Amino acid sequence: GVDFLVPVDVELEGEGAFQDRLLEDFDDDADQLRTTEVFLEGLGLVEPGVDLVESMRELLGGGVVGFYDPETKELVVRGAAITPYVRTTIAHELVHALDDQHHDLDRPEYDDAEDEIGFGFSALVEGDARRVEEAYLASLTDDERQQASSEEAALGEGIDLGDVPLVLIDMITAPYSLGQRLVEDLADRGGEAAVDAAFADPPRTSEQVLDPERYAAREAAVAVTGPPVPGEVADEGVLGELLVLLVLAEDLGTDEARVAAEGWGGDRAVAWRDGDRSCVTAALVGDDQGETDEMRAAFEAWSAERDAQVTPGATGRPFTVESCAA
Repeated sequence: GVDFLVPVDVELEGEGAFQDRLLEDFDDDADQLRTTEVFLEGLGLVEPGVDLVESMRELLGGGVVGFYDPETKELVVRGAAITPYVRTTIAHELVHALDDQHHDLDRPEYDDAEDEIGFGFSALVEGDARRVEEAYLASLTDDERQQASSEEAALGEGIDLGDVPLVLIDMITAPYSLGQRLVEDLADRGGEAAVDAAFADPPRTSEQVLDPERYAAREAAVAVTGPPVPGEVADEGVLGELLVLLVLAEDLGTDEARVAAEGWGGDRAVAWRDGDRSCVTAALVGDDQGETDEMRAAFEAWSAERDAQVTPGATGRPFTVESCAA
């Protein structure tokens, strides 16, 4: 029921030309990926020596099928003809264009924010587009849906992700899968008005995305001071519930990791270098003392086979995890 304020140009690009358009400004983000690499290596999510920049380039070039740029207003879809799958991709990207016209999706200030609002906003944006994309797909005939599914599968067959770290795939896909659930919860609670309102006040933690009830309650993160480190600082930021979950799941399994991560209350992490090694020191606290103890115990189990140590904090205070790449 929402109108476009101005027409949107949809461009189709074939293989090669699409990737050139998509990755045109990719190198502008290379420095940020290098600091992310220190975080992920230090936490054991990426093996030392893996080139995260090239892995991301490979993942995007093979896996992305369309994009809308809120800065340039370009909407480009990978394909040579208007097939059922291309049409569903266009529907997804048109939602971005529509939301941009009404809510302004160009928010570079989120890139340097101290919290996780960048992730929260991305989840909101992609979740809304996924929701409408699925509604559009459901409106097609059975034959069209089957053709769309076959086209998608054929695209996937040509992607070699053998050298791409699994955590990178998890981080790229999280805004889509988790965001759709968030937006659907918003719509169920308050209709389209609630979805619109969220664009003015997006989630500020991955916890609020993982648990929409916490977003509805606007449950804020506990403020935590960054811990001191004995090496050259590469970056500082928040791990958040999602990354805590991914870290612990590596060794403990998803179910046990989820139980521990759900008690996340707040954290502050510093990525640093010990010579050529990547390290991370993080101070973490749960929603209460019981949740803090449970999360600390999970990290202690995780650290058993790693170059990592966990230091308890005083009652009511964060505990500290220090981990270096093997």
